[in-house]
Amino acid sequence: MKKLLGIIVLGLLLSGNGYANKEKANSHGGALELPESARPNDATISLFEWRKKNFINDRRGQGRLYTVPPKGNAKKFTYEKNISSSKVDNQLSEGYLLSYLFYDNGVIKYDGKAKKGRFKDDITDKTLFYTHSTGKSITSYIVGHAICDGYISSIDEIIDWPLMKNTLYHGQPLRNLLNMAAGDKHVVNERSNRFMGSSEHHRDMGLDTIALLLQDTKAKGNKVFYNNALADIIANYIVFKSGKDYDKLMKKVFQDKIKIGNEIAYEKHGQTRKHKKIAKYNGSPQTLASYSYYMTRLDFLRFAEAVMRDYQNKTCVGNYLRESQQQAEKWFKYRPTKKNAQWYLHNYSKKYGSQFYFDFQGLKKRNIIGTEGYNGQNILIDLDNSRIVVTNSAATGWNVKTYMLNVIKKGKLPK
Repeated sequence: MKKLLGIIVLGLLLSGNGYANKEKANSHGGALELPESARPNDATISLFEWRKKNFINDRRGQGRLYTVPPKGNAKKFTYEKNISSSKVDNQLSEGYLLSYLFYDNGVIKYDGKAKKGRFKDDITDKTLFYTHSTGKSITSYIVGHAICDGYISSIDEIIDWPLMKNTLYHGQPLRNLLNMAAGDKHVVNERSNRFMGSSEHHRDMGLDTIALLLQDTKAKGNKVFYNNALADIIANYIVFKSGKDYDKLMKKVFQDKIKIGNEIAYEKHGQTRKHKKIAKYNGSPQTLASYSYYMTRLDFLRFAEAVMRDYQNKTCVGNYLRESQQQAEKWFKYRPTKKNAQWYLHNYSKKYGSQFYFDFQGLKKRNIIGTEGYNGQNILIDLDNSRIVVTNSAATGWNVKTYMLNVIKKGKLPK
């Protein structure tokens, strides 16, 4: 009822803003997020932007947000007048891109947000975006810091985790989990967000519940099985290994390295039930972490620049990134000639390692690292030429070759 009333109120607000006379929002059955097949109009985008804000506020009110505040040392960027690009301009005026950033050798050469007045609430530098699977790469970056600070011995550390004892993840090298080669396809559903034996989303239960579901399971093979549930296992492994220093580690990464300008947050796992078997873990920090962050557009870029600088300067974390690139495995979804391949960045990547994409089509012998999040929350970094493209969008349906790959390749925006 509360959700229905909220949608009705939003409808009235949109009507007052002139939207009702122009177009009608598609509720998509009350879904929290737009399906990737959606091609939404502006009223629909407004509705789902409102749902996102409402969801984050609900989680905050429920005490289910883990947050890191800014320190006041946010990286300041240098800007030039936007490069002329009618295609990018049009996407921001009437397409699905909500934010577009092109950074070239220390300078932001195109800083674009969706046209003012398109939506009930304008997209601003304070707007929070879901990172979605780009958050997997952020989590991997945190793993690199945990290794460099001595909490984790190496990428090949054997997982010895009491919470996960007698499950398929215990006893495996961390490398397998980072490469999505943990042999867990038989315990995670095809949508990759539920463990077998449960109808609940994996984030609606603590890791203690998940550990109970996974008792006596064994890994089967080492083929890459990309899934969301495993990424949260890794996020909680960081909590377990860093222990009482977890908050210190997270502040070091986000405040001191990335130098965020706004609060970042992720949704904590829920607690569905208590267990006599593993009761001591119920509600403990190592059962609550997740990989999908809420971040502003410029903090996406700050993360990307930090990755680039670490790699280029061969810092300890940079060496972790280089090792991740060197040991990356063949990516099974490399399919650049497939119909509609242009909607997804991962279709152009030949290798995947430590939650990052490498070796992109048309960029042979170039050191490129990429991340991809649901509905186009993407980052592409040219590590050789110090170029970065960051996109945040409401939906797929825009060409990643045009707006990302070719821009990184040539250093020019599409005309």
